[in-house]
Amino acid sequence: MKNEGEILQQVHELLKYIIDPEIGVNIVDLGLVYELCLSEDKEIKVTMTLTTPGCPMSNTITNNVTQLLNHHLPEYSVKVNLVWFPAWEPEMITEEGQRQLDGGFFGGKKKEEKSTSIWDRFFN
Repeated sequence: MKNEGEILQQVHELLKYIIDPEIGVNIVDLGLVYELCLSEDKEIKVTMTLTTPGCPMSNTITNNVTQLLNHHLPEYSVKVNLVWFPAWEPEMITEEGQRQLDGGFFGGKKKEEKSTSIWDRFFN
């Protein structure tokens, strides 16, 4: 039988399968999942946020969380607690999320351009 830490680790890994449909990165690497808890009465509580309070995909994302966890961990009930504080910011995206975005959607870190002289630009 798995202990609490193992179950929460499994939940964390499962949530990586839920992709924010507008951004194309999973909700864990976007930094949307704030806390995972397991109660004594076998309830998995997922405290999370969305990129904006008016996110049109809010029901889709939260329903996907519930359905995925119910499917893989049927012996547990699932409660998704949607919060707006702290507000989500692009800086919450993990390094893996940044890699997936390649600095794209939110104008993240740009690759350093190799500095060249004017001669290099004309003759290379």
